[in-house]
Amino acid sequence: MNKNRRNVFKAYQGFTAAIKKGSAIEDKYQSLILIACSILSQCDMCISLHVQNAVTCGATKDEIIDAGLLAVAMGGSPKMMYMRYVYEELDKLYE
Repeated sequence: MNKNRRNVFKAYQGFTAAIKKGSAIEDKYQSLILIACSILSQCDMCISLHVQNAVTCGATKDEIIDAGLLAVAMGGSPKMMYMRYVYEELDKLYE
């Protein structure tokens, strides 16, 4: 998208940056929320990205796992399969 529709991609980046900048929610908690949303959306790439960001923002392994489990609680057993990506990313980051 960045290559073919750079203006759209830049607009999207600006939109998300504006939300983040003006948020009353600290970066760590935003990342944890985004992990849960990524699991609910069933996006393995998003899960990996948001787990990495959560670690960068100071989230602990337990906080990240708990955020994922909240998504499982809301989405049911099909979402449990996506916890695999949370654990895989944590394994890479904490080797």
